Amino acid sequence: MKSVIHSNRPPFRLASNVIYFHDWRYVDRGSHQWLTETGEGVPLFTTESLPPLHYRCADMPYGIRLVTQKADKSRPVITPEMARAVFLFGGTLIHDQGVYRFWYECWPEEGIGTPHMGVRNHVRYAESDNGVDWRFPDLGVVNYRGDTHNNVVFGAMLRDDDVGYHGGSVFKDPSAPSEERYKGFHLGHIPDDMYADYIRKRPDAVDPYRKNQGLFGAVSPDGIHWKPIREPLVAHYSDTHNCCTYDVQQGKYVAYCRNWFFRRRTIGRMETDDFRRFPLPEDLFWPGATMAPHDLWYSQPKTLMPGTIDYHVMFPMRWSLATDSFHFHLATSPDGVVWGFVPDDKGNAPGEGVCSPGCAGEWDGGVVTPGIGLVDLPGNRTGMLFAGSPVPHKHPRKPPLGKIAWATWKKERLVALECPMDGFFATQPVVFDGRTLRLNAKTQFTGFVEVEACRPDGSAIPGRSFADCDCFSGDAIDHLVTWRGESDIGHAEGAEVRFRVRMRSAHLFAMKFV
Repeated sequence: MKSVIHSNRPPFRLASNVIYFHDWRYVDRGSHQWLTETGEGVPLFTTESLPPLHYRCADMPYGIRLVTQKADKSRPVITPEMARAVFLFGGTLIHDQGVYRFWYECWPEEGIGTPHMGVRNHVRYAESDNGVDWRFPDLGVVNYRGDTHNNVVFGAMLRDDDVGYHGGSVFKDPSAPSEERYKGFHLGHIPDDMYADYIRKRPDAVDPYRKNQGLFGAVSPDGIHWKPIREPLVAHYSDTHNCCTYDVQQGKYVAYCRNWFFRRRTIGRMETDDFRRFPLPEDLFWPGATMAPHDLWYSQPKTLMPGTIDYHVMFPMRWSLATDSFHFHLATSPDGVVWGFVPDDKGNAPGEGVCSPGCAGEWDGGVVTPGIGLVDLPGNRTGMLFAGSPVPHKHPRKPPLGKIAWATWKKERLVALECPMDGFFATQPVVFDGRTLRLNAKTQFTGFVEVEACRPDGSAIPGRSFADCDCFSGDAIDHLVTWRGESDIGHAEGAEVRFRVRMRSAHLFAMKFV
């Protein structure tokens, strides 16, 4: 897996016109040099006696760290009774032309207590204008149990080949023709004749972990009327909430699924130019030395920051076998290929997680299961839907079970560049559209944030130095930076700019260019 931005060099073009502090990608590491008392450099290797030397740094960051921000959990907004489901877990959320569209997977009631439980599931559809009040329309698309007055849109009943449906997701494909604009991705059983034909055609893409299992696809013009793809996309067993998307920067379909490594559940990644033909996945995350020996990675809901193409976020779900509970964490990436976990407030990664089960006896006291899709919400919030259950993962249970709620943050505040006392950093040279800079930041009463805009050589743009900056203190998601009352950054159109930032007792979440 090689990234399209491998070995990239500054200046860096901001593809989404924003710097989110999810990682250190745009924070300059600083420079250093050993100098004589008169400020002269000396060769790294020399035969001469060395004079007294001093270590000098330039634009070296200090006093800052990255910290995940825990999500706030809402009360349930969708219940099994509302959703016409006996088991309700996960789903895919897309904010599409002002409407929140939600595809959720259901375990059919007739499968309870049979070998078919969980393998012949179906997908139902709901929508909302505000994320709280949901509609479950009678679509008349699928005949389910002799009735078309339902909101079922896809699942095992639309296949006549015994493939079934489990662990699916939906995504919108901007590269596809209109009749295939929406795509589905799910686990299914590969019938014997289909499996033999697949092995003959693709012997190099067969997962030995479990026979007759594969990931399948479907296409739709609107997310309602679906056409299944008969052949498996890849013969790989992934019994989890499989996630697929089209990456516009890579120009590829990218899927995240379950893998296995040393008999532990891991997260794998695969990419392809052809949605109908995937390779076997490569391992991305495994339960490494920073995790407990009884912890596993269970699912991998991957999404983007709303309105961006280059801020990839994932909420890997951790299964603790010791407590039979689910928690989910936060991993980030600039390209969907190179990933890292963001530390918690104790400096641990993956740490405690951004969302954990409630107390015993509460509606989510057993497990919390992240859905796919991060969206902006009314009231300056950013959030994702998750499912909660009052009992642990493997606890015997009786339906109905599972409720859907929101995990939310104040808008765009998933990660903070935190400065507990005094701190400083400089950005890498960046190129962006816009003439003004806006901050998403908050400070304590005694805290502040100041910004200096610089030319590529590091000298301050006239009138845009720290001495000119109007100091920010407070809490704002869209603070306009000014220098003696002027907001124009002062750079030549299209020119690269470096920014220096001084902080005290502050959290900085984003720098946006408008």
